[in-house]
Amino acid sequence: MKKPLILRALATLSLCLNFTAAGKELTGTYLPSTNTCPTPDEARGKMSVPDGYEVRCFAHEPMVQNPVAMTWDHRGRLWVVEAYEYPNGSEHPAPFGGEARDDQYHPLPKTSGALPRDRVIVLEDTDNDGSADKRTVFVEGLNLASAILCGDNGIYVGQQPHLLHFRDDDQDDKPDAWRVVLTGFGREDTHELLNSFCWGPDGWLYMTHGVFTHSKVRRPGQPGSEGFKFDAGIGRARPLRGVQSSGLKSSNAAESGAPPWEFEVFADGTSNPWGCDYDAAGNFFVSACVIDHFFHMAPGGIYVRQGGAPENPYAYEQLPSIVKHKHFRAAYAGVQIYQGGRYPADTHGHAFIGNIHDNAIHEEILTPVGATFKCEPRRDFLRANDGWFRPVSTQTGPDGFLWIMDWCDKYPCYQNAKANPEGVDRQYGRIWRVITTQSGSVVPASAGSDTAPPKGGTTEHASRPTNDLDLKKLSTTDLVKTLEHPNNWMRRMARRMLIEQHAEGTQESLQQIAKSDAPVPARLEAIWTLSALNPQDYRAIGWLAKNDPNPALKAWAARLSGEGGHVGHDRLDELAENPDPSVRLAVSIALRQKREVHLTSDRARPSLDSMGRSNGPTILETKLLKAGVDPDDKVLPTAIWMAIEPVLADGAKQWLDWLADIAPTTQPLSRVLSHKAMRRLCDTRKAENLDLAVEFCDKIAEHDILLAHALDGLVKGQEGGVIKPVKEVSASLAEWRSSSNADVRKHAQTLAVMWGDAAAVKEMIAVLHDGSKPEKERITVLQSLQKVRTDAVRDGLMPLLTSQTSTALAVAAIRAAADLGGDEFIVPLLQQSASKDFNVRNAAIEALSNREAWTKTLLNAIAEQKVSASGFPAPVRRALATHKDKAVRDLAYEVLGAWQDSSEDVKSLIAQKKQACLTGEPDLANGKLMFTATCMVCHEFHGGGQKVGPDLIGSGRSNLDALLTNVIDPNQIIGNGYENITVSTKDGRTLAGRIVEDTPGHVKLLAAGGAAQVVPRDQIASLTNTKQSLMPMGFGNLPDPAFRDLVWYILAPPEEGPLTSEKKKLLIQGVELPEASPQPARTNWRAIDWESVSLWNPDWKVTAPDFERTPVKLAEYHGKTNVLLLHPFPDKKTPASLERTFKVAGKTRLHVHVASDDRGDWQLKVLVNSSRVSEVIVDHEKPRWKEVEVDLTKWKGQDITVRLEAHANGWAWEFAYWQGITLE
Repeated sequence: MKKPLILRALATLSLCLNFTAAGKELTGTYLPSTNTCPTPDEARGKMSVPDGYEVRCFAHEPMVQNPVAMTWDHRGRLWVVEAYEYPNGSEHPAPFGGEARDDQYHPLPKTSGALPRDRVIVLEDTDNDGSADKRTVFVEGLNLASAILCGDNGIYVGQQPHLLHFRDDDQDDKPDAWRVVLTGFGREDTHELLNSFCWGPDGWLYMTHGVFTHSKVRRPGQPGSEGFKFDAGIGRARPLRGVQSSGLKSSNAAESGAPPWEFEVFADGTSNPWGCDYDAAGNFFVSACVIDHFFHMAPGGIYVRQGGAPENPYAYEQLPSIVKHKHFRAAYAGVQIYQGGRYPADTHGHAFIGNIHDNAIHEEILTPVGATFKCEPRRDFLRANDGWFRPVSTQTGPDGFLWIMDWCDKYPCYQNAKANPEGVDRQYGRIWRVITTQSGSVVPASAGSDTAPPKGGTTEHASRPTNDLDLKKLSTTDLVKTLEHPNNWMRRMARRMLIEQHAEGTQESLQQIAKSDAPVPARLEAIWTLSALNPQDYRAIGWLAKNDPNPALKAWAARLSGEGGHVGHDRLDELAENPDPSVRLAVSIALRQKREVHLTSDRARPSLDSMGRSNGPTILETKLLKAGVDPDDKVLPTAIWMAIEPVLADGAKQWLDWLADIAPTTQPLSRVLSHKAMRRLCDTRKAENLDLAVEFCDKIAEHDILLAHALDGLVKGQEGGVIKPVKEVSASLAEWRSSSNADVRKHAQTLAVMWGDAAAVKEMIAVLHDGSKPEKERITVLQSLQKVRTDAVRDGLMPLLTSQTSTALAVAAIRAAADLGGDEFIVPLLQQSASKDFNVRNAAIEALSNREAWTKTLLNAIAEQKVSASGFPAPVRRALATHKDKAVRDLAYEVLGAWQDSSEDVKSLIAQKKQACLTGEPDLANGKLMFTATCMVCHEFHGGGQKVGPDLIGSGRSNLDALLTNVIDPNQIIGNGYENITVSTKDGRTLAGRIVEDTPGHVKLLAAGGAAQVVPRDQIASLTNTKQSLMPMGFGNLPDPAFRDLVWYILAPPEEGPLTSEKKKLLIQGVELPEASPQPARTNWRAIDWESVSLWNPDWKVTAPDFERTPVKLAEYHGKTNVLLLHPFPDKKTPASLERTFKVAGKTRLHVHVASDDRGDWQLKVLVNSSRVSEVIVDHEKPRWKEVEVDLTKWKGQDITVRLEAHANGWAWEFAYWQGITLE
């Protein structure tokens, strides 16, 4: 028995782990490639592609090394960024770094001595045989360069903290001048820097950026406070309209002027997007890491994010990805929507996405869903079958084929490189082309030259259409013709040449293409070029808006209206009722822009031809609402709301009158708008706006579901602090509380309590004290009551601060007492701080430490031995040791001892704990007890825990080395959004946690244990970012045996299969063992094909342990095909499950076919919204396949979550077989 050891360990330390990237190289699941790097020929021989395709190598080391970004120029030459300084950057002076003085062109600096090693090279295929044979270094001395794009007589380079432009006036492949175009790009996480430059259809330069790098993008010379927050998503930049780039025509680089640029965040969110592209209709897509891997990024969209919060707090929801499937692991880079004209037609419009961990390129199918898309897997287009293949960019080349840039490194992850920067394989790099000779492919005609196959080989060998390709030499007539080319690379390059040459006299020919029967992509190219050349020439665009039936052309007529002021308001009226949702989306986006705000923030943008910032609704909003939306489309409703949001608060009366009139007949879309409108009025923090909100709810009171959504918005809108209406509202509350709709009654009761209705408060207190009520309901009631800071509520809270109260309710009551304040709570909280219940005790100690007067009472009680000092929560100890009051700090030192927040010798401590983990056998059962009591108060893990820190599944626990650094030195790298923030309130509280909501009206903190604290802005005295992790230092204070048990449980929990000797060896790879051992063969514990499991039925989410080779998809079992095999979790309590959320359309029955192992049985439970509706034992008696049917009709019209659980029935052969889940 080790129970005393556990108690001592928990007494030593109570903390939550922060597993943001800690910088140790990953092994185990993320083991670096163990074979030597194959030669290019060997690598090519290993690759597999579909029949009819072939991989060719365009360039390889030593001609190219460490390639991280690529682009082409007008001659079809490949420009590559070689990133030698990744991941740490150079210590040598960076000639193109430092603070930017201005945004003008300057001569290249004179340099001497050692320089940063990143550089830009040009690769040429001079004989056009498909292989590079000439390498030119264009510029050196770059530091952490990460992006490149040809344009404006030179190249644009992303090198933190700047977006640079190097100009080559004499075209000798040497820069003649350089400038800082924009600055403020961060470098906190060097694998999430600005990346993936491309010219958008609208003429802007687009880029992506990761979530854990913090940027404030601005023009040189502007203060950082004026910069745009950019920490996840797509940004875009362009020269300010009306200012021509005089620097492009000057021969004196040093003296030439340069136009200032503007920047905005085009779409906000995701994680670490690395790769963006747009389809033939101009829709943008990005690939992302860790979270879902693929997103459609609509202009102005606010999307889910891995961490942090969007700059705009008023979207009130975050848009999802467009995938329901997953591929192997989580690192994606590079995306291309294929439009090259060379592959068979059935590939056109498909997404090709690079997977670094899987060493593959995935091909995925895009299908429109309303104004957005869904993405489904088609096949692995390329599988390298070798661990060195690291695709970081996939693009369509001048030849119409896909080109793949291969970083070529044994390391699969950023953490590997951070742990051992010198281990990065800087001598390798490859550029691959995937060609096809299939019939049905289209060999594109050359641009203004002869159409015969180029010299040097067939068109499949050649890297460009003609040997003498040079679009810059083409006449404007030929460039316009090239807009109709079947290869989108040629079309885009021709458009760029026309724009850069300010081609005059092309309006008529461009309009002819736009109005012709040419393919839609060509017509769009003409429209985009017209708009870029002359933003005020809207003749062709206006004609399209009125006359052309194609939705893509109509959508861009609307989009360009918002971009620069083309189409008149009357034309937008026509488009607003167009039956195609993509057109209505474009109208919504334009409408927001015409209200003089940026796409994703409410900051003012320059007005070109706006409608003026009208405070009231227009005919456009009415038509958009009446047109409705697809039930599966969340993008269009959000866009409509974002068009209204900037002006709603200033014209609330007009907007609510309009909405009350139209909402009843435009449901369900109007429910979304009503809910968000109520929240937006609450966020104004103006009581008179609450009067308008109540008046609105009274007007729609006959429509129960609509009213319920509006009242829910009022409730949620006051989480940051209660705002009471000015006028008397008791009559309205009484009517709502008597509604036949349960949701209306519930929300009305909550509002009545928050607004101080004495009778409602009394009723809620009675519910709070009613032990027959569900605990969850009582906690919800308590959370509503605590917003009412009255003596009645304080008195009602007291009976819950006793040892007889259940743990969850007691913790909620303690937190409510801390929020309400009052000396009457001190004695019961001191009593609770002596509780034997770990969670209750910690909550009481945390509550007492939140208020200065209470804190001194707590410390005095410890000094008097009324409260034990053992097991004191580490976050509280840290807060007391750094308290602003010296008397508190001194008293804490006296009664609790010294607190060391960081180690003088962290490496030594890590080495010591390594040895402890490598000697002796861990007790995983004891480790789990410790884990549950400590780590799970902050982290989710196998279905339990809290969301304070990152989910530990797959986060920094892939090997012993990585885990040790994460837990012993958590401050090494702190992810954006996971910093420890302290808030001091005006009523004397001190709160700490990570910010999960940050709005003009309130801040929401999430603390250990999942406790959420919403603090109104007007109650905040100070807010401080400690620049430290939520997890305190000190984990190394655990006794070695306890430390070993806990660490090995985190590394190898039984839920993921047994800790075999092979598995243990894999997990300690990278640790310096006395003798090196050969790499063991792969074992069953990580051989699960999760992709096939997740795709067995993509509508159902699978939750199951890695146990005895399950889960697995079987071809056949007892006469049925396509069978899924699962097993309950090894703790014998947790079931495997299948889960799905959907709307019950009408009379619906769920049919499930299940079977058992020949030697066992198991228990099937069917739950709807967490309530059990069916239960059956599935045994191996005949019939072998059992059909279970559940009638779901009672939930008609509702969104429900169905969960099918496979429970153990005893513990013998509990394998669950599934086939054919249907809804009929």
